[in-house]
Amino acid sequence: MGFKYLNKGEDIFDGDDGEDVYANEEQLTARLHYFEGQLAEMNEGTLVEERIKALLEIGRIQVERYKGADAWEKAFTAFSLAQEDELWELAVEACDVMFLSEGPDALVALGHALWLGITFPIDPEITVAMLQHLVEESPEEADTRAVAATVAHYITSMRCGEDDDLTFFTSQMLASVADKHSHVTDQSTFDLWRRTLELDKPEVFLKKLSGAIDQLVDDKWWIDRDKIRDKLDSEA
Repeated sequence: MGFKYLNKGEDIFDGDDGEDVYANEEQLTARLHYFEGQLAEMNEGTLVEERIKALLEIGRIQVERYKGADAWEKAFTAFSLAQEDELWELAVEACDVMFLSEGPDALVALGHALWLGITFPIDPEITVAMLQHLVEESPEEADTRAVAATVAHYITSMRCGEDDDLTFFTSQMLASVADKHSHVTDQSTFDLWRRTLELDKPEVFLKKLSGAIDQLVDDKWWIDRDKIRDKLDSEA
């Protein structure tokens, strides 16, 4: 797996994505009523995926309305349903909503999202988004930022390939992190920076990320990781 220093002179964390203007309250309320109506019409025959997706849509709307407690409640219910049916991608999405709700255990939710998003081969774009949360939550000089960005690029290289747009994005993210971490501005200093932090060794940076996740969760695990690992080993 190659790591190439890519920097187009743009800070990907400070850019305006063109969608940062919130819909007005009337539009949000209409959307909220729509999904609440859908949820109310569901019965025992409703697919659990449909119930989870409706809960997540309500949770996301409540995040936009700054109703963090309501968003957390809906997202945690969605997470519990997803966990029960081993719908791990939806479980990660639920953790994302809980993190964005900024509740007391938001970082615990992020830790779960990271662990599940890396353990299971879910949509790599979702996994990268969770790792980007960790990058943005960490101080610029922290090694955790470098580790998270490195894992993001590692994940996309493995799941998407070297020429995928998402892999290019994570290359830019890693370059931006390197610049802010150690003022890296060219390929040679980038290579030295990687070797110094052992970001060229998956067995090292993955272990470091695991430690960072443990710190986020702080023993408040909502899942049985050993049971999940045992099942994955038996299916391998």
